[in-house]
Amino acid sequence: MPGNIMPEWNMEFEIRSFDVGTSCTARLPVFCRFMQEAAYLHAEHFGLGHSHLIPLNMAWVLARMRIEMERLPQWGESIKLRTWPSGRDRLFYYRDFEISDGRGDVLLRASTAWFIIDIEKRERTIPDWWNSSELPIGPKAFDSKISRLKSCGCTEGEVLNVNYGDLDLNGHVSNIRYVEWILNSLPLEFHQQHSIQTLEVNYLAEAVYGHSVAVSTREIDPLVFDHVILTEGNDLFRARSVWKARLYSSDQ
Repeated sequence: MPGNIMPEWNMEFEIRSFDVGTSCTARLPVFCRFMQEAAYLHAEHFGLGHSHLIPLNMAWVLARMRIEMERLPQWGESIKLRTWPSGRDRLFYYRDFEISDGRGDVLLRASTAWFIIDIEKRERTIPDWWNSSELPIGPKAFDSKISRLKSCGCTEGEVLNVNYGDLDLNGHVSNIRYVEWILNSLPLEFHQQHSIQTLEVNYLAEAVYGHSVAVSTREIDPLVFDHVILTEGNDLFRARSVWKARLYSSDQ
């Protein structure tokens, strides 16, 4: 670990034309990309990043995530992201995020839970440094831990085939692609009339090239949806999203 430790990592991004949807506001997966990039860079700074783990046949894997949105920024806006480690237990390392706009108003808060896998065995592993690492620990973004979501009991849905463009650097479907798939399961008219407030996700297993997956979405309460992605009847991914109605066409 470097001698001059930065307890939090800060980055700035501009919302580009390819980041926005039909409302000219940023799509939620854009923030997932920003957060993932910042997490990787901060882990590299700590000496625990991808370049350090790959020689050991290890990799970080995202297990759970909770996002709360205040506002989706528009095309051309500049945003500031900060992230920091927020805790550790026997299962996960936790990392939290905050994204704000140019005025300093918070746009998004998020918490994530990560573990490490043995790449060859494709199973969780506990490195020697797991319990002894002295990473600086910052405050929690939320009062409660990210919960394990229950299965919604869905057994079928829209079938998609895993292709080259769905894969990440570890060779399985990227965590961002799962989020894109469930958002795509809601029709265009719904997205035009509503904006997302909260998203909770659990990554349970991996999908790889050649797999067929089924994406299912069910409204359990007004503007509250349970989502599941399955392969061969087994849940790979579970999520719950909460939405609000747009008051006007320009409402964020």
